[in-house]
Amino acid sequence: MAKKEDFKTTAEIKVPKKIIDQVIGQEDAVEVMRKAAQQRRHVLLIGEPGTGKSLLGIGLAELLPKEKLVDILAFFNPNDENQPLIRTVPAGKGRELAFRAKMEGMGMFKNQNIFMFVLAIIAMIAPWWIRHEYMKDGAEAASIMFAALFLGGMVFLAAFVIFLNVGKKMGTDKTKVPKLIVDNFKKKQAPFFDATGAHAGALLGDCLHDPFQSFSVVTKFDVIKNKENAFVDVKTELDKHFDKYKTEILKKKERSYEAIFIPKNELSVLGETNGSVSPVEVLSSNRYNHDGEMIKLTTSENKELIVTSEHKVAIWKNEKIEYVEAQDIKEGDEVVSKAEDKYNLDSQAHRDYKTLTSSSIIIDEQDIINTYDKRQQEQCKLYYQYKELKAQNPTWGYKRISKTMGQPEAKTRWWHAGKHIPVPIQTVNWLKEKGLIPLKINNTKLPLVAKVLGATFGDGGIFENLNGIFLSSSNHKDTEEFSNDIQKIFGRTIILNADLREGGEYGHSWCLMNTNRNVIRFFLALGTPKGNKTYKELVVPDWIDFKEEWRDEFYGSLFGSELGVSGSFPRIEFAITGLPHLEKNRLQFMNEIIGYLNSRYINITKRGVDVRPVKTKKGNNENRIYRFILSQTIENLDNFVDKIKINYCNLKKCKLYMAGDRDKRDILLQYLDLRAKGLGAESIMHKLKIDQRYLYKILNNIDVDLEKVEASA
Repeated sequence: MAKKEDFKTTAEIKVPKKIIDQVIGQEDAVEVMRKAAQQRRHVLLIGEPGTGKSLLGIGLAELLPKEKLVDILAFFNPNDENQPLIRTVPAGKGRELAFRAKMEGMGMFKNQNIFMFVLAIIAMIAPWWIRHEYMKDGAEAASIMFAALFLGGMVFLAAFVIFLNVGKKMGTDKTKVPKLIVDNFKKKQAPFFDATGAHAGALLGDCLHDPFQSFSVVTKFDVIKNKENAFVDVKTELDKHFDKYKTEILKKKERSYEAIFIPKNELSVLGETNGSVSPVEVLSSNRYNHDGEMIKLTTSENKELIVTSEHKVAIWKNEKIEYVEAQDIKEGDEVVSKAEDKYNLDSQAHRDYKTLTSSSIIIDEQDIINTYDKRQQEQCKLYYQYKELKAQNPTWGYKRISKTMGQPEAKTRWWHAGKHIPVPIQTVNWLKEKGLIPLKINNTKLPLVAKVLGATFGDGGIFENLNGIFLSSSNHKDTEEFSNDIQKIFGRTIILNADLREGGEYGHSWCLMNTNRNVIRFFLALGTPKGNKTYKELVVPDWIDFKEEWRDEFYGSLFGSELGVSGSFPRIEFAITGLPHLEKNRLQFMNEIIGYLNSRYINITKRGVDVRPVKTKKGNNENRIYRFILSQTIENLDNFVDKIKINYCNLKKCKLYMAGDRDKRDILLQYLDLRAKGLGAESIMHKLKIDQRYLYKILNNIDVDLEKVEASA
């Protein structure tokens, strides 16, 4: 007989310390589940993360028989349009019913159109046939009958055209076509929807133990701290938190398992939410010994991910993120990852972390809308709200929609008529027609876009009042090249907005300006600085570094604008200006340029970036000039000429080529002279301060008449 105890409060009940390791009443629990199933009741599973609730749900879904699956459809209710009729049909039949209803509606209108088209042909032929028949009664009678029938035929044709236009706008009677709410077409098991937020979870996982969230300790990931990300390995970050909360560690002997809960807002990493890479919070983390197989995935950006074979990895499929077990991933699958670049979180154009794969988007329509003021952005939100309501309720008129939205009827009436669409959306639609929105990473026009964008960071730009995008040059052929590139991006008709002007304070200068606001907004969304760049931050757009071709075009246009070439043995320097408070930004910008040059084995002088004040016309020293000089060695100049593009400045390009050829000829003359004196190749290279590669290039590739050179020597 059980002992009866009386408790005044629940505080008097003793709770075992290790209740987390206990399973109480498992057989009774199974019996409860069976009764609930027989009575068709719902069962709510409650417990801490990692107890296996989701896995149990998946298992139950797999056990359900396939023949029990159904599709759910919503049919139009003629008595009350706000309460559709809900019906269930066997799985896979829902699509068939919806398609059949749609085709029947289309077939009805198709037959009517054919009949009306036949009548229209008869109406066109009848007047001529009547005229021919009445000619035997006289030309006057025939003409009268012809005119009467011809006018009648014209009226009929006008009515026929109106009928066609009204039919197009009305389409099929969409309210009669059932809407498929639950689609189990070709589904092999009952659908299971995981509501624990696993897909929005952090890289370390938000449950205490889940084989789908197991990483190798050498795997690296991005930790978000103070709006900046640091690339660290799992072990380093885990050890910090396990040491910090060592008194709260949950342990199990099996596999030396350890787990901790992490306080809110303490640790965030890059994860996936709403189909994009973005910061997510880590709720808990664990570590344990694993004896099984591990799979190593290597991305095109040389990022490595070492996970268990059951671990689900995010990959791109049909421009959407799907989760596939690591063991099922094949070579060529696009794993979702962030580019190595550090994103500017304060930039409006990069408000979210964007992934860079062949199906990724650089800018979308929201980026274009964000270039407008808040009032215009708000109008766009209302317009999209109107479109959504209209799509969900096709029978609603503009008055009912305006009442639901709480907006004036005049606004929804214009939108209903397809007029007065917000200006930002007009810009978006124009760019969509050009195939530029959304601007995907695989767009074939991106090299040209990068080329034009680089020029806007130099001698080009966008006016403060957004009246034009321009390029200034001392040579009108350079501006003509700029104009041609814009035409290749946006189409030939864009030349109608082009304007070439001559001016200049110290001689002739040419300025090519394009005033099309859609073009201006496009480059503004891509990151072009607006107005006087001396007062603005300069940030190289992140996507530029994704491909070498784009880097070459972007920096080639920047060098064409801001590079200085002087002297017979050319002294090459790069300089920009900026106010004192922008020094940190300018140095970072210059370091990015130097990094690009170093990747091409081109060096600058040991002095690095030089910062000097610049006297203005008013006599103050408010401005600063930031400059670096290329190392003045023959090999460095040769590398620069061979490997660096110069866009929109043919004069600098020719000057560099001529200087390179002149230096090669001079060295060749000295080489021949020293060879005639009996010196060996090693001694000559040491004396001329050149390496073997450069000497070989001079002797084999230069276009020189050796007989004339030897004669002159």
